[in-house]
Order: sequence, then C-alpha cells, then structure tokens
Amino acid sequence: MKKALILMVSSSIMLSACGNDNEQKNLEQEIKSLEQSSKTYKNDKKSLEKENEKLKDSIKEKEDKLKKLEQEMKESDSESTMDDNETNSKTKDKEVSNTSKDEEDKHFFPNTIRASTNGDVKLVNDLKNKHFQFEDSGMKVNINHLQIFRVSNMPEGQVLLFNGAKDGYVVMYEVVTENTTHGKLYYDNTASIKDGDKYQRSDYASFIPDSHNEQHMKKSKENTDEYQAGEKTKSLKSIPISTEVYQAIKDNTATFNIHGGVSKTPTFDNASTKEQSFKLDI
Repeated sequence: MKKALILMVSSSIMLSACGNDNEQKNLEQEIKSLEQSSKTYKNDKKSLEKENEKLKDSIKEKEDKLKKLEQEMKESDSESTMDDNETNSKTKDKEVSNTSKDEEDKHFFPNTIRASTNGDVKLVNDLKNKHFQFEDSGMKVNINHLQIFRVSNMPEGQVLLFNGAKDGYVVMYEVVTENTTHGKLYYDNTASIKDGDKYQRSDYASFIPDSHNEQHMKKSKENTDEYQAGEKTKSLKSIPISTEVYQAIKDNTATFNIHGGVSKTPTFDNASTKEQSFKLDI
C-alpha cells in the first residue's frame, strides 16, 4: 500500500514537472515572437520615418517652387500693369493731344492747305470783326473775318502757288456777297494783297473745300460770275503769299484790297474799276 502511494506521488510530481517545462517553452516562444514583432515594428517605423522625411523634402521643394512661381507671376503682373499704365498714359496723352488738336481745328476755317502742300500748317493770325465793306453798282461785299496760316517744310518745287518756296503763308477770308438789284449782275468777287505795285489776287478754289467753294453755291451752273437778282452767297477765298509779303503786311506797307468790276453783261462790258484798300493790322 505504501509502495502504491509513493508511486502515485512520484507520477504526480513528474507530470507537474513536465507541465512546467511546456509552459516555459511556450513563454520563451511568445517572448521570441514579441521580440521579432518589436524588431519588425522598429524596422517599419524607421522605414516610415524615412518615407516621411522624403515626403517632407518633396513638399518643401514643391512649396519653394510654388513660392517662386507666385513671385514670378507677381513680377509679371507688375510689369504688365506698368506696361498697361504706360500704354494707357500714352493713349490718354494721345487722346488729349488729339482732343486739343480737334478743339484747335474747330477755330480754323475749313481748308485743304496741309493736303495740298504736304507742309506743316499753323494758324498765326485770327482777325475778327474787321468790318471790311464794299459796294459797287448794286453788288455788296462784306468781309468780317480773316485768318492767316503759316505753311512750312513744303517739298521744294511742289507747290506752284508759292513759286517753289518751302515756306509761305495763306490768307483766308470769309466773304458775304449780295446782288441788291432786281436784275442779273456779273462779278468775279475777288480781293488781293497789294505790296507796292504787285497784286496777289484771291482764288475761289485753292485750299477751299467744296462745301465752302462759291462755285458750288451759285444758282447759275453755266456762269459762276453770274449773280441773279437778290442772290446772296457766303464763301471762303484764299490768297497765297510769300514770307516777304507777310512781313510787309506786318509793317503795314501791304494792304488788303477788295476789287469791283461789276457789269450787267457776261462779257463784262462797261465794268467798273472800283477798288478799296484796308489795313490788316497784324
């Protein structure tokens, strides 16, 4: 009986020892597994940290590029704005210049001086309220407004009216002409600049646009010197003069003359020789 009891206790101790060995082995395996997991985790962490660093560098590089592009765009916009401002400024200056020129041209008699001479044209004298009045055989002439233009830098020999000179002047005047009789009268409606014994007579067409050309106003289309009973016109005339004659006008040695020569016939039979002189006082 004692032997049997001892055998049972021995067996129990052996079984217990075997159980402890198994648990030890399991613990060791779990520890190894955890160590391996920890090592793998550490490696993964390092790898992720490296990837993160790369991403940070990439993001920073892209941010730098973006900042550079934004700066370039700002500079480009600034230059574009400056160019636009300069263009707008030039455009405004040009508009102001053109407006000033348009405003100035409004005070000019309509003319074709620049187009006819290819020269530079400037209004130098604007003579208003002159009240130059003239009557001859029923024809009444009234000149109240004259303008003198300086023409410079004309191509040499191009303009016959200035005898080939590069510089000269044009006297333009507005004339109201009226036949105050009940019959037809014939009159060439001219004036002149008289310097000494030389006359430079006016012209109805030179430098005058059609809208102010007396020839296009007359009732008679066959004879432009014909004024029908009561006919009245308001037209422009021009007189080209040299720089010497212009100086003579300033010196009051040259005069502005209105010519008569009125007749009742188209062949100017018995035409008068009446003439009247006026000082321009420029």
